[in-house]
Amino acid sequence: MDMEIFKIRPIMISLGILLATYFTFYISGASLIFPSFLLAAIAVGFMVNEDIKTSAVNGAILGVIGGIIINAFFIVLMYVQGYGSYVVSGILGYLLFFVIEVIIAALGGVLGFYVQTETLEDVEPEIPEDA
Repeated sequence: MDMEIFKIRPIMISLGILLATYFTFYISGASLIFPSFLLAAIAVGFMVNEDIKTSAVNGAILGVIGGIIINAFFIVLMYVQGYGSYVVSGILGYLLFFVIEVIIAALGGVLGFYVQTETLEDVEPEIPEDA
């Protein structure tokens, strides 16, 4: 029995999806951070394809890594724009965003697992005619 829960390949691919969608939305002016986390976590849950716990753990790991990167980007951007004193007072808001991002990513991993199981149930195996 394979006890490895942490899957690096799906997390790295989904982290790329997360960062690409985040920066695309950032450039366009729309604030769609949470849907970006959900989309990337669904991809993680879909790619892991083991069980619900593994999908949730990998989604949460994606949420932690992505949350650290994106919130660090927010903080650096605030300092560059001259709002350094506001960042110190707004740290609790960033921590709340971080927790919400991790929860959304874990739920997205579970959703991706269910999407994977539904697609596998709908596929009928091919039966060779000469058998």
